[in-house]
Amino acid sequence: MENNYYHHKKHLEWREKVLRRDKYLCQECKRYGKKVQATHAHHIKPVEEYPELRYVVANGISLCLSHHNEKHPEKGGRRN
Repeated sequence: MENNYYHHKKHLEWREKVLRRDKYLCQECKRYGKKVQATHAHHIKPVEEYPELRYVVANGISLCLSHHNEKHPEKGGRRN
């Protein structure tokens, strides 16, 4: 995915909708009874494999930095 993609208006709108829907809380932390601010909107199904779901809000989940990094070991995060 190109780096400029994250700055595109459509992506920023999608991100905001996902975060707002989840009340700006990390959904993984919430599963464990913790209230941690979400800083990332993560695509549940990867854009590389499902480009048609790129801007579908239902394909997004709000995550804190730690949980987002766990989802992306290829970007330096660790896998569960």
